[in-house]
Amino acid sequence: MGKHEYEYEGTESYCYPGTNVLKNKLGIKNDDDLTIAEREITSLKLLILYKNPIVRKLDFSCFCNIHYIIFSDIYDWAGKIRHGDFLSKGSSIFCRGQYIKENAEKIFNNLSNEKYLCGLEKKIFIDRMAYYMGEVNALHPFREGNGRTLREYFRQLSLNANFILDFSKTDITNLLLADIEAFNGKYNNLKKILDNAIRNK
Repeated sequence: MGKHEYEYEGTESYCYPGTNVLKNKLGIKNDDDLTIAEREITSLKLLILYKNPIVRKLDFSCFCNIHYIIFSDIYDWAGKIRHGDFLSKGSSIFCRGQYIKENAEKIFNNLSNEKYLCGLEKKIFIDRMAYYMGEVNALHPFREGNGRTLREYFRQLSLNANFILDFSKTDITNLLLADIEAFNGKYNNLKKILDNAIRNK
């Protein structure tokens, strides 16, 4: 399965006809070329966010705004909830499009009720963050770029809670596998990764 190749069912295709290449502002119609261009642009946007985090109210609007900042130079639908029925990749089937908004409200309201995990000791902070990372991953509110948005959102949430989350020394393959496990309610490997990636601010 290619970089942008999800199983998708919706009323309007996100891809150019007959391809798995996402329609994009750059007019690129080759998936490998789009992957390279996307990596270059999003790396720059993530660097901007790293230097100028937008930590305010860490609600779902903030999550969508992070996605918009990272991807708005590439996709018209940056920051917008995906439409259509279902989205899946590999064995993971994500929240159906029509239920994203209500489920996002529940998840982010719960996070708000937990004060966005502020005031917790590191172990409890990691336990709760692993849980919420699994919940947000299952939501998968965008057609593309969910993982990068999730990691940046939780980096900013960590800053707000006086922790530094740094995945730079984390094996990305192990992180993705741990994300899939958390999606299925198994958090141990993600907690181990977070324990190594998080330090006090």
